[in-house]
Amino acid sequence: MGEKKPHILRTFIFVIILILILIFLYGRYVETSTIIVNEYEIDNKNIPESFNNFKIAHFSDILYDSNDDLDKLKDVVKKINDKKVDVVIFSGDLIKKDYNTSQKDIDKIGKELSKIKAKYGKYYVTGDNDNKNELYDSIMQTSDFTTLNNFFDNIYSEKNENILLIGLDTKADTSILTNIINENKSNYKVLVFHESDSFKEIKNYDVNLVLSSNSLNGQVNIPGIKKLFLNKNSNEYYEPYYKIKSKDFFISNGIGNDKFDFRLLNNPSINIYVFKK
Repeated sequence: MGEKKPHILRTFIFVIILILILIFLYGRYVETSTIIVNEYEIDNKNIPESFNNFKIAHFSDILYDSNDDLDKLKDVVKKINDKKVDVVIFSGDLIKKDYNTSQKDIDKIGKELSKIKAKYGKYYVTGDNDNKNELYDSIMQTSDFTTLNNFFDNIYSEKNENILLIGLDTKADTSILTNIINENKSNYKVLVFHESDSFKEIKNYDVNLVLSSNSLNGQVNIPGIKKLFLNKNSNEYYEPYYKIKSKDFFISNGIGNDKFDFRLLNNPSINIYVFKK
């Protein structure tokens, strides 16, 4: 009878080790490469009538540094195009900051981004990694993306109603929002920036839909553990969605990985926002 206890203990340890190995393999190779599409209905009285069923696709944080990321980008392009969206927004961090980007990389990334289709346009803002990459603006603009860095654009429907798109870069003086909002008459305003904690500086401005990124939802989405892996400037706001002061605030989970190539309970994802009047 005494010999059974060591045997049971060895079996228990073996099972635990096996489970940990399977979790690691799943998080490293399966979850990091399985991109999901989150679709949200945005119901707001300020949405113009002619923008009912208007669709915005939002993605971020490609953090490119290998052909695996190129494969994920191809999947992103297909999934966005399948949704037949009206506007596409990329909220920053295209390439990892320490990655030595070759001309071949630039050509491949640009080729894929160029394939994304949107009825009214494709827009981008700059992330913290992009600040240190001289190639970022060139790649985005040659891929038919329009900058929203400290700038704005009005999207007009066939009935001449409009929504206002506003973007901020990571070093923006948020006071510029006052003039932009006052000078562009629109009932519904969308604000885009990269680092989610910047919400603290804009939460009192008159905007309706706020889109951000950078947190990657911690990559490991386990309560109590997630906060250990959050990125700088995404420590206060990091969950996928908040409702604050009547604002719908969405934070993209991102596509790539930052500090380590691993995700758990937190797939890379694309957000689709469908306006409902």
